[in-house]
Amino acid sequence: MKIKLAILSLFCSTILLNGCATQSIQPDAQSNLLLKTKLADEPEKMTESEIKESNLTVKNYPKNLSHPLPTYPVKAATQGIEGGLKAKFDVDENGHVQNIRLLDSPLVDVFGLSLIHAMEQWRYETGKPAKDLNLVIEFKLGAKN
Repeated sequence: MKIKLAILSLFCSTILLNGCATQSIQPDAQSNLLLKTKLADEPEKMTESEIKESNLTVKNYPKNLSHPLPTYPVKAATQGIEGGLKAKFDVDENGHVQNIRLLDSPLVDVFGLSLIHAMEQWRYETGKPAKDLNLVIEFKLGAKN
């Protein structure tokens, strides 16, 4: 479990280092919308030896090369709806996102389609397939960078 969490933590760091920590999207001039990405599972505290051991596995994760942001649905923006969605997905041998699963949430009907369309455009390095990657996507209105 600790190795899995360390792997997920490194994957999150890769996403953040690739510029997806906090970005604004503006569908119109009146809105300042924020989309924040983070992994669903927060890492446990680990000893130095456990970290070194887990790094051997982490090196096999694909690097995120491109991750266009989802558009904030206009209806959700005008109604002031915010929240997060949990997603699980795979990355194939060609670096394409596959098998996107949105975990049960009342917000799936609000943000789900937008998130799926964006994730279908994400690209990872080739030759490093990965299964069951977990992600939480936060949709926030009016946040400042």
